[in-house]
Amino acid sequence: MTIFQCENSTYGIFSGVYDAWDSRLGHENIRLQIYENVNYELFSDYVQVPVDPEKAEKVARTLRLRLHEDDYHHIYHATLSKDREKADNIYRTIVLGLHYGRDRSIMQNLQNRYICRVFELSRNTEHEAHQYTGFVRFRELQNKILFSEIQPENYVLPLMGEHFADRFPKEHFLIYDNTHEVFLVHEAHKAWGLVEGETLNREQVENISKEEEKFRKLWTGFCRNIAVQERTNKRLQQQLLPLRYRRYMTESFE
Repeated sequence: MTIFQCENSTYGIFSGVYDAWDSRLGHENIRLQIYENVNYELFSDYVQVPVDPEKAEKVARTLRLRLHEDDYHHIYHATLSKDREKADNIYRTIVLGLHYGRDRSIMQNLQNRYICRVFELSRNTEHEAHQYTGFVRFRELQNKILFSEIQPENYVLPLMGEHFADRFPKEHFLIYDNTHEVFLVHEAHKAWGLVEGETLNREQVENISKEEEKFRKLWTGFCRNIAVQERTNKRLQQQLLPLRYRRYMTESFE
């Protein structure tokens, strides 16, 4: 067995798919694996796959051309999942997808364990991204930039950028994913982007504007006053708004 080890990213996994396929070793003799925190196996050969944007783009382009449109989106969303076994499931799904072609979606074949797993990972990532589009709370800093911090399980920022850029086209805003240490950056009237490798300045993002402080008090006061204590249902609250989302929500500050 030859195990191709790739980086835990969309480009990393697609680079691994390219090299694994190009090796011509036979799909049954190949496995794709994220190289972080792995347990090495006896009698297996390991190949480190560097991230190659050109190879990754070729894979992405091939998938868009030869797979059903929905299939590509499910595969892409699965690459953003927190799951450590996602790489090989994605590889097997791609192999099957290229065999079926564009005539029908391979996601209809959920009886296949690889396809089913990719579908599950995609749905989980999409669901978390959708949740955050409603649970994100911005605060205005003294420099008039809108800032928000989230702590997602999956790498959901790429799925959130278009949503917030469409709703705040005239605003400068930042969303910081402290799980993956990535910023979603939007400059007014321009396209959004992702920035990695930068450190969050905690002191600066805690300096909120006077208007923000006033509206924060009004908002928390409103939420507190409309609550009917006699009808409090903690279990239902946790179903509608899980605890892990509340840490960075304005309503939870008081």
